[in-house]
Amino acid sequence: MVLIALLLAATDVVPLESEAQVRDLCAALRVQPADTEADPVDVAEAYKAGLAKRDEAAARWYRVEIPSKGFVFGQYRAKDRQLELDGDRPVRAIDGMLSLDLDGIDDVAFNARPEQVKAWSAEKKAGTLKLVVVFKPHGDRCAGSAAAEAWRLGGKVRSWEMVGASGVLASANEEGEPVGGGGPHSVRVEKVALDSDNGPLDDEGRGRLSSVQSALQRCAAGAPRSGNLVVGFSVQSGRAHDVQVIMDSLRDDKVADCVSRAVNGAEVGGSGRGTASLSLD
Repeated sequence: MVLIALLLAATDVVPLESEAQVRDLCAALRVQPADTEADPVDVAEAYKAGLAKRDEAAARWYRVEIPSKGFVFGQYRAKDRQLELDGDRPVRAIDGMLSLDLDGIDDVAFNARPEQVKAWSAEKKAGTLKLVVVFKPHGDRCAGSAAAEAWRLGGKVRSWEMVGASGVLASANEEGEPVGGGGPHSVRVEKVALDSDNGPLDDEGRGRLSSVQSALQRCAAGAPRSGNLVVGFSVQSGRAHDVQVIMDSLRDDKVADCVSRAVNGAEVGGSGRGTASLSLD
C-alpha cells in the first residue's frame, strides 16, 4: 500500500501508471473477511481499518492514460462535427492489464472538424494518440487478480481528453459533452422564412439577417461546440420581435440567449411570423 499512500499525500489527482499501483488500489478496495480464529477485538479493528482504506481509496480521483490501441472511435456526426467514442467495450490501459468500465462512455463525443478526424486517425494508427481520463472508482471490488495480470474496475469520470503528439486536442466534461478542441468559430444563416413569403427565395432568405451577421459571429465565437439553432419570431413593422430559440443542438443557454438578442430587432421585412435556421461551425 506504500505506493498509493505516497501518491495520495502528494496530489488531489493520483496518476495511475503502473501495475503495482493497480494492485495497491484493488487491494485497498477489497475489505478482507474476518479471521474467525483471531481475537474478536483485533478482528474488529482490522476490519475497521480495512473499511477506512477502502473509503479513502474510493474517494480519490485517478488519472489514467489510455493508449491508441486501448480505445476505439465511434461514429462521426458530420452535422454536429463531433466524433464519438465507441462505448461498446471497456477501455484498456497500463499495457492492457487494466480494463475500465466508465460511466457515460456511450455518450462521450469530441468536437472535431473532418480534417481533424483524419489527423487523429493517423495519429492513432501511429500510436501517438491517447485518451486521458480522470475518474473515481465506484468503491466496488476489482475483478481479476495479480496472478492473471488482469484487472477490471468501474468508475465515474470527471474529464475526458484527447491528447496527441502536440498536446491536448479536444476535451469532454463529466457528462461526456464536448468542450474546446474543434469548437465552432463562425455562424452561417441557412434559411429565413416568413409567413408572408409567396414562394421560394433564391438565397433562402439568408440576406434578411445580413445586418446582424457581426453580432451573430460574436455569439458563435463563444460557443463550446458545433451545432444548429432554429429561432422563431414575430414580425412587427418589418422587424423581428419576441425572438425565441425553438431548436438548439448546441445545448448552451449562453449562446442561445446571445443569438436571440442578436436577431431581435433585425430588419427582415414581410409580416406574420418567421423562423431562421443557423449552423455554427
